[in-house]
Amino acid sequence: MELREYVRACRRGWVWILVPVLLAAGIAATLTLSRPPAYRSAMVLFVTTGADDADAGASRLNSYIALVTGPQVARGVVAKVGDGLTVERVRDKLTAQVQDGTDLLVVTATDQSAERSRAIVRTATAELTTLVRRLGSAPAISVAQDAVTTRQPDGLVRNVGFSAVLGLLIGAIVVAVREATRKKVTEEDDLRRLGIGTVGVIALGSRYGRNAKPDVELAEAFRRLRSLLPDLNGGTSLLLTGANRKEGTTAVACGLAIALAETGARVLLVDANLRSPGVGRYLGLEAGPGLAEVLAGSAAISDVLHTPLDGRLTVLPPGTGVPDPGEALASPRLGATMDDLSRRFDVVLVDAPALNGVADATVLGKVTDGALLVVRANHTRTVDVQRSTDLLERVGAQLVGAVLNALPRRLPTGAIRHRPAQVPDSPALVQTLVGGATDEDETGVGVVPAYPATVRGRAKVVEVVPEEEPPSVPPFVPTVVRASAHVPEEREEGHKDEEDGKADDADD
Repeated sequence: MELREYVRACRRGWVWILVPVLLAAGIAATLTLSRPPAYRSAMVLFVTTGADDADAGASRLNSYIALVTGPQVARGVVAKVGDGLTVERVRDKLTAQVQDGTDLLVVTATDQSAERSRAIVRTATAELTTLVRRLGSAPAISVAQDAVTTRQPDGLVRNVGFSAVLGLLIGAIVVAVREATRKKVTEEDDLRRLGIGTVGVIALGSRYGRNAKPDVELAEAFRRLRSLLPDLNGGTSLLLTGANRKEGTTAVACGLAIALAETGARVLLVDANLRSPGVGRYLGLEAGPGLAEVLAGSAAISDVLHTPLDGRLTVLPPGTGVPDPGEALASPRLGATMDDLSRRFDVVLVDAPALNGVADATVLGKVTDGALLVVRANHTRTVDVQRSTDLLERVGAQLVGAVLNALPRRLPTGAIRHRPAQVPDSPALVQTLVGGATDEDETGVGVVPAYPATVRGRAKVVEVVPEEEPPSVPPFVPTVVRASAHVPEEREEGHKDEEDGKADDADD
């Protein structure tokens, strides 16, 4: 793991670092403060070695250190001081050292009682003098300084600091282990490690997007996705699918279709999810014949197309009453239908079911020019992403890339905000994707109500005759064109007049 990746992992898993640090520091502080204070008593002895050789004198002083901390002196202290002491405890409490360059021997005793620490050190020096004399040693030992008792520092800062460093180390190890064994996709680098390029990140209300205006942020996210897609030549079909259900495929398909339509391109959105269709609920389309009827041969393409968003987008609904979606998509008319749609429109986006579960998406992948995999952040497992890419590769589908979808489960509600001076906004895109959340579909994202002035009807599509000059269509270059579509102010009134005119014709 590279250092940059580990730093990002620490930022994501900061809780796993903070908790061990606080826990270790808290335990150390509790144990330190709950421990009774300790007192240290020290006596200084002047030892006359009587030796002309400095090395011999130093060796004799070291022998006294061994004696004062040995078992014989400790037994004498236990016999005279008592108070529940044992030989082992006395030896742990006593220490002795020689001051450098002198004949001074410093004997110390540490105990939780100041009085007992003084008693231990005084008794120990007296026992040392008696023992030295009994051994027939000539040097004299005299007291240079009587016992001085001081309170030992509790070491709170030192203990807490050491424990915090230990907790930090434990937390860092935990983060590294979690990063190495992580099974879900959380960011773009996870997809890159799987060998998949990311063409966009759709984020709102997460660390990827913190704009105070969620409608503008969401609209711009789809525009960025549009600009990052590879150049789509005229008549390109693109399959949008996910590894599992609730990846947000339908939401991404609708947002991308509207963003592409803003450029003036002829965009067709095909709801090929015959099992759990969701495009109609996002765009406010009524149920009716669609793709299933076209594949069955009971309806013509031009008779089932819908043009919501004031005609800027064309939608092919899934159809109604499909008893066996797998059998419907297995129709031999599927390839010819997709070819026909690719000739009529600049871009054909196909919203398909999940790859893992049913074979619908793999069937559609054979008749489309490319595939865009939608991956939900912190939801999709890496093994499912790998399985999906393997399926697409096996059927010969060209994987364009992946879209990391970090949308919340419900889109925000509230008034629509516009910033025409800073970001060219599309009321159609914003109101369609950021309306009031009323329900959830299989994409896992809240379904929004219909567009306020959705125009429903059949799009009359005229096929171009080769001998004639084709109609002038603005070139579609998603990476360059960033025109913003606007809704006419008098749309509702004009639509009403159109309906009145149709009623008059019917009466005639």
